[in-house]
Amino acid sequence: MIENFMESLNVTIDANRLWNLLMDLGKIGEEDNAGVTRTSFDQKDIEARKWFLKLLEQADLSPYMDAAGNIFGQIIGKNPELPAILIGSHLDTVNSGGRFDGAMGVLMGVEVLRTLKEKGIQPERTIKVVSLTDEEGARFDYAFVGSTALVETEGSGKLKENLASATDKDGISYLEAMKQASLAGEYFNQINPDFIEQAQLGKNDVKAYLEVHIEQGKVLENEDLAVGIVTGISGGEWAEVTIMGEAGHAGTIGMKERKDALTAAAECILAIEKIAQDSRGSVATVGKLEVKPGSSNVIPGKVEFTLDVRDISNECRLSTVTEIYDSIRTIAANRGLGCEIRPVQSLSSVMSSPSVMKAVKDSLQELQYPVYELPSGAAHDAMVLGKLTDIGMIFVRSQSGISHHPDEWSSFEDVTLGCEVLFRTTLKLSTSGQ
Repeated sequence: MIENFMESLNVTIDANRLWNLLMDLGKIGEEDNAGVTRTSFDQKDIEARKWFLKLLEQADLSPYMDAAGNIFGQIIGKNPELPAILIGSHLDTVNSGGRFDGAMGVLMGVEVLRTLKEKGIQPERTIKVVSLTDEEGARFDYAFVGSTALVETEGSGKLKENLASATDKDGISYLEAMKQASLAGEYFNQINPDFIEQAQLGKNDVKAYLEVHIEQGKVLENEDLAVGIVTGISGGEWAEVTIMGEAGHAGTIGMKERKDALTAAAECILAIEKIAQDSRGSVATVGKLEVKPGSSNVIPGKVEFTLDVRDISNECRLSTVTEIYDSIRTIAANRGLGCEIRPVQSLSSVMSSPSVMKAVKDSLQELQYPVYELPSGAAHDAMVLGKLTDIGMIFVRSQSGISHHPDEWSSFEDVTLGCEVLFRTTLKLSTSGQ
């Protein structure tokens, strides 16, 4: 469908320019397996940030960086006192991830602004593109730092506290990494975790936030569609669990006398799977597990694992999490073991704004392309920014549904259509209401 459609489409944006930039950015952090690794404030992340700042300078988009490391470019509107339109996503990746996740949405924002400038269109309100700091949380196991800094309404204390306690595998804290990055040169000196509250935006600063992202699933592919409108984003609960048993010699301690932390953790993990399967729609994942002391001839005395629970329904998600926590505590107690559950992050689900969805729908109809709506099971910065303003997302088809992997791919045609829809949607939102 998309190939035939593209032949008749009068594209406004420069599709080749967008695609070339996407491929160029993918070389920063590229590994031998073609995967891309740019984790927050590591060397490759800083290199990508410098590349992006240079791009914004070349495009005359007045770049700046805030205290949280978010990078902005902008076109000032005819009425700059009006709340701005914000287009964005992120440049960081998971370990050995793909080149489309996050980066595509940021570069589409740049292409929209460049197209406006080249066509001599000054929008009614200011339009900004933003690369948000650390959506993935791959380095510090703490995600959505940039978007959280923009919307946090209870002061900066909680965010600072979390950044101080979050550490990478080398024991470097998030705050230390941010302070080190602040020495990276021009623009970077604006990064200041001690005054991260300076990054906060008010509700009168932003009219709407738009994000284009690869779907990371197979729904659009199964429907033979290049793009879709996101109806809402599942909320998530993230936690770290520790099971505390008693280490001992594998050959001398009988099975009935053991306090094996790993077998207890295994029982917990199976219980987590069962609880999620029996829920009304929650999904639960244990993605990391560490066994200590980690020797083949020693009974495990301590096990730590991560927990990730998501659901589009806040009520169902919280019910699932409560049941999981109760089950973990019961399993540990029945085995005479200790356990600790440490909640790391909690994000409520958010529904897309009807007005933003209408603008996307009108743009698709204008292009005479089918309108298809679907929810997002994956979390995105839009979920956080929904606390601040109206949000909307456009999904672009993922080949075979692959994401967070070197084989992640979206076609040139799909990316082109996604950006054209974003361009037209942005124009509609920039001229509507106050």
